[in-house]
Amino acid sequence: MFSLVYRSVAKPNFTLDQIQLMLERAKENNRILGITGCLLYHHGEFIQYLEGNQYKVLTLFDKIKADPRHKNVELLSFEVREKRAFATWDMAFENFYGENAQITHLKLMVREYLKEKPVSQDENPAGAVFWDTVGSLLDARPSL
Repeated sequence: MFSLVYRSVAKPNFTLDQIQLMLERAKENNRILGITGCLLYHHGEFIQYLEGNQYKVLTLFDKIKADPRHKNVELLSFEVREKRAFATWDMAFENFYGENAQITHLKLMVREYLKEKPVSQDENPAGAVFWDTVGSLLDARPSL
């Protein structure tokens, strides 16, 4: 199983309605390709964890990098592992806008994860990068 984590910045004209439409198409495509993962959107930034067949994930990532709706695509981590981290999710998506109960809960979850990181042979380096980056994204102040 191959996984990768990247982050990017949405172009200003990429609306939430357009993101939802993109997500609907991605869910179906990912289901067909056997790709699972998680996409978070917060203050105009995306962070995504993708996992599946290495060729299929890398081919999808090439398409993502070429997508004109976002910029500054940065590969943060990749790895080969035995099993999926998001086995039951075609593609989870959360849009965290402003301070609310969901974002507060996610911040607490991320902080707890960062505080009690398990050190074991089964540790998921790409997952650790994903959650570390989610934590820094949630703690960052939006740029004006």
